[in-house]
Amino acid sequence: MNLDPETIRPLPWHAQPWQRVQDAIRAGQLGHALLLAGPAGVGKRRFAGRLAARLMCETPDAGGEACGRCRGCAQTLAGSHPNLSWLQREFNDRKDKLKRDISMEQLRRMMESLSLSSHYGRNRMVVIDPADAMNASGVNAVLKTLEEPPPGVHLVLISERPMALAPTLRSRCQRLVFALPDPALSCQWLQEQPGQFDAPTTLAEAGNAPLAALEDQQSGLAEQRLAWTETLLALANRRCDPLGAAAQVDKDRVVAWLKVFQRCLQRILLALAGVDADPGWRAVSLRLRGAQVERLLAEAVDAQRRLGSNANPQLLVESLMILWWHLSEPPQNRGASRA
Repeated sequence: MNLDPETIRPLPWHAQPWQRVQDAIRAGQLGHALLLAGPAGVGKRRFAGRLAARLMCETPDAGGEACGRCRGCAQTLAGSHPNLSWLQREFNDRKDKLKRDISMEQLRRMMESLSLSSHYGRNRMVVIDPADAMNASGVNAVLKTLEEPPPGVHLVLISERPMALAPTLRSRCQRLVFALPDPALSCQWLQEQPGQFDAPTTLAEAGNAPLAALEDQQSGLAEQRLAWTETLLALANRRCDPLGAAAQVDKDRVVAWLKVFQRCLQRILLALAGVDADPGWRAVSLRLRGAQVERLLAEAVDAQRRLGSNANPQLLVESLMILWWHLSEPPQNRGASRA
């Protein structure tokens, strides 16, 4: 995990959990294990980086922030501080993707490092990200460390699925819960970031997660989402063909496309309920029954599951595009298609 001044900058919706951590540090009661739990895109890793900078800093300011100038800050930002470790899933070169688990070898090296004396006589911090990527043996190894934690050691676990962690592990952690911030606060923050974009729309498409929205904008995914939405509407209105539409979805972005597909189906359900007034989706909703939309949603969820089983991404998209084409057929076309 690379830390830089931007990634450890305070986020406005982190004020309450940060104050809680600062109070614990001042009282000498910061736990040996913290669990940062919450949905993707709310800044859990940035919070962990900010905390790491604070604990490694030799001269924090009166507000509890890292000074940014001392030896500890310089090493933290360079990724070379000997008291800071960040465990993430390693890349599998043979399969060209991240490994499924944080390996036992990584955890073994971490435990060995904790048995050594601290450098500079200061705090040590280990971040496990994501914590739910540990297998049963890894969890047991971490539990053993928590039962007899070395002095000055803080384990920080990051998880979007905290209930997937072993209850024995959760019970030994001080939990900090990061909820989706208020959309108005998120939009204000997004509008302060570099670049010109439609903050409310981008935020909504990212599920109201502000950091996910910013990443989508910077990567071009926000613009791509709008294009995919227009393609699905065009397909329903017979302005393009299913295979041509599927060819517009890059295999590396199929997961993102599936979310757009599901969001479009949710808009149709809202239109059927008279909530979504967009004329394009209202027109499509007039051709579909609720049961058909539910079928499409079930197929999309199944496609997402199958992606994790090495299914062909392109074939999954083509299958959903063809089903969408058939079920959203305009009334004037139905007689001709059956002739």
